[in-house]
This record gives sequence, C-alpha cells and structure tokens, in this order.
Amino acid sequence: MRFVLMMVVWSLVAAAEWPAIDGDVSGAVRREGVHDGGAVVPQVLHRIPLGDVSFYARGGLPADAFVRFSPDGRLLAIGTLLGRMMMVDVYSRKTIWERQIAEGMVKKIDFSPDGRTVYYGEQSVDGFVFAADTRTGETRWRFRLADDLESSAPPAKEDLFGVFTLPGVYHLMTVENGDLLVLGIHAWGDFSNYRTMRRLSRVYRLSPEGEVRWRWPAAGAAPQSLVHLHADPAGRRVAVLAGTPAADAHELAAPNGSIVILDGATGEETGRHAFEPLRPFFETVGFWQSVAVDAKGERAAVGLHDGRSFLLSLPEAKVEHTFSFGAPIMISGVPVSARSTYTTIAPDGMTYFQTAAASVPNADSMEHVVRPPGPHPNANTINVVGPDGKVAWRFRGGHTYQNFWTSADGRWMLTCAQKEEENLGVEAGAMLFDTHRPGGGSAKLVYMYRVEGMVFFHADLARDGSAVAIVECPYVDPRTRQLTGSYQVHVLR
Repeated sequence: MRFVLMMVVWSLVAAAEWPAIDGDVSGAVRREGVHDGGAVVPQVLHRIPLGDVSFYARGGLPADAFVRFSPDGRLLAIGTLLGRMMMVDVYSRKTIWERQIAEGMVKKIDFSPDGRTVYYGEQSVDGFVFAADTRTGETRWRFRLADDLESSAPPAKEDLFGVFTLPGVYHLMTVENGDLLVLGIHAWGDFSNYRTMRRLSRVYRLSPEGEVRWRWPAAGAAPQSLVHLHADPAGRRVAVLAGTPAADAHELAAPNGSIVILDGATGEETGRHAFEPLRPFFETVGFWQSVAVDAKGERAAVGLHDGRSFLLSLPEAKVEHTFSFGAPIMISGVPVSARSTYTTIAPDGMTYFQTAAASVPNADSMEHVVRPPGPHPNANTINVVGPDGKVAWRFRGGHTYQNFWTSADGRWMLTCAQKEEENLGVEAGAMLFDTHRPGGGSAKLVYMYRVEGMVFFHADLARDGSAVAIVECPYVDPRTRQLTGSYQVHVLR
C-alpha cells in the first residue's frame, strides 16, 4: 500500500464565501417514519464520479477511495486511488477545490476539530502527510514518512498492486487539541511469499503545525507491520496492533499478535497484551483494522482472524470479556471459523463487532477441503455488546459487513454490506441503523441503499447523522464478463 510525489498539478479554488444552503439540512435521516418503524427511502444528494479505474477492476482489485465529512457535515473530502484529492460542498454540489498528486493514491483523510484544516495522507514514494486549508486547498505543511520508513522505486504502470509496495499513511486521526495521530507502514517485496518481505512501521503524534511531538518506537521504525491504531477523542491513550515481522526483523516493537498501549501525551508504552494463538486451529494471531478505543480511553475492543473478539481494560492491559462469535466449530469433522473483522465503540458505550464469511482454518494445507462443508452459525453477523459486556442485539441479513461509522450521540450506525454469489455477481450497498428503535437488529434497520457495483470498505456518516457518503467501485460481472458499476461516491440524506 507509495513514490516521488510532487504536489499539485492543478487546483480549483473556492470563492470567498460558502454558497448558501437551501432549506434545513439538520437531522436529515431523522425524518417522519424513522421513529415509528415506517419505511424510509434515502434521498440521493449527489453522485460524484472519481475517474476511470477499469484497469484495476478488470484485474480484480476494488478501487481504493476514502471519504470524510467535515465536523459540521457541510463538506465532504474525497481521496482516490488515482491520486485525486477533492473538497465538495455536500448541499450546493460544488467542487470547492481539487488537487492531483503526481503518482500514488490518497490513502486517509481527517479534519481539524474546528474544520479549518484538512489533513490527508498518501501512499507514494514519499508517503507525505499534508495539512491544507479547508477552504482553498493551499498546503500549510507536509511531513515525509519515507525519511523514517525508506522508499521504493515507482512501480511499473502495468503493476496492478504496485502502489501497495510504497510507504503509506495507514491511519490518520485528529484529537481534541488539534494534534494528529499517524500510522505509517511500508511493506515491500514478494507479496506471494510474505515471509520474505521487508516491513517498516512507526506511529507519530504531530502538532497542528506539523511538528513531531513523539514517535513510537522512539529508537526507530519497527521492522514489522503495525497493523492499525486507535485512540480516544482526547488522545489520552493510543492502542496499537503489532503484526507480522519483516524477513530481516530484529528487536520488534512488540511480538506479532500483541496490542500495545501508549501514553498519548508522551508516546511511552504503558502496557501490552499478547493474544495466544487458538491452537490447534491457528498457529499465529492475526488482525485486520480491528481495534477501537472508547470515549474515555479506558477500554479497547479487538477482533482476531480466528473469530474471537475481546474487550480490554487499557489501564491494566487486561482482557475483561472474551467473545467466541466466530471461533472454530466442527462441521462434518472439519473446523469452520468466521474471522472477526472491524470493530468500533460508539460514543454511547455500545461496542460493535463483525464476523466475516465462514472459512476453514489452514485450508491451504488441506488436500481435499477447499470450502467449508457448512455455514458457521455466527458468520456474517453484527454483534452489539453493551458496557456490561453482554450482547444487546444482533443483525444478520445474508451480507458480509464492512466497517462501522456512528453519529456523535451513538444513535445512528452505518455499515457497508456486500454479498457475492458465485456466477451471480454482487449485491452491495450501505445499511443505516437507528439504534434507539426498540427490538432487535432487523427492527433497527432503517434502510439498505444499493449500488450497481461493489462497495468499498471506507464510507462516512456525518456526526449529526444528517448525511451518508459511500464509495462504489466497478467489478467484472461473472455472467457477462463486462464491467458493472462505476467508480463514484454516493452522498445520501
């Protein structure tokens, strides 16, 4: 998931004042019918084309894109696989400004708490983090990850996955005082043999002016993939998932399969917990983007590839609750599991876990088993856990769920949903839930908005729940062998 980045080929600069908004845009999804369980049809505010990604789609790669609403929900920042960075007024439908990086993709985006600065991070030869004026796009400063993480040569244009071998910004989030937390990762080499790959990762806390407050590890970049991080809104504690070592690894930041807790003010380690492999089914512990910290910085949620999920006390670096939602079960003598993927802890203290489709642990080493002989009972499920550690409600609708976004009050929850059936194509879109509705998950579902193509796993929900942004990307339909869908952002209310 990187290059010689020269910024700014062209730009469109905003006018001196924002265009006026027509009508009331607050509480847009909180319309009549939502409270009493009536049907709600989302209103499409805008569809924003992002460019031609047919080369990637024909190669089987869903096109990356990232979207983020400004704190007031008025603006939407969009970054694309093609290197476009856009600022769009959600309600006037005008593009305020646009930038194009020379080579690479726009990987992550966030706004300052006051909304005046937008930060965006690349995957490129340089792996820059940029701070830009929200209204004009003018660059205020930039920070180069490749100084710590090394660089790689620009990949060949015909290399479908080449951009992913460059240093990139794999997580970027602002905290309440305006500081910026950044996770930089550089993994390169032969992706078909991960044991031979080189890896460097590091966590940074930057000031609003781009100065480094601290780096972790302090001594230098870790020779491993630090898979993901998250922090509470004030940045008091930072939780980091430590993953696969490099082929030449020495002095790891933490063993593979560990969660490390950092003091957000100093970057010093305050605790760690090493998850044990779930033997005999799994020899190692694996993560995806599956760590979340609660609003107080006291608790973290973590999901593992083996299907287990956890709630941990951060002050004690100790597991409080263990959930075996997708852990292996035996079906016809074959172990079947469902990996735990994304997780979040909403502002109201509710924790959301997801499980993926059923799979067979170590299937590659089995001579005869290619697919699960039966479905895992908890596959493709959203499990919602209360502050007491008990499951409050579940949802299962036949789709695989990808990521969570919640409103500032915790009432509204958005997830991407996708179902792929062999020889039938894809059914994909986004689901919005009103978590204040009584009853189970089906009763809380407000709507599913479907797209023609696939849906990417980065979306966003305005903080007041007033608007939704999702990313559609095309794919090759197995029935027609033609591209289906478009590379575009859908903005709904």
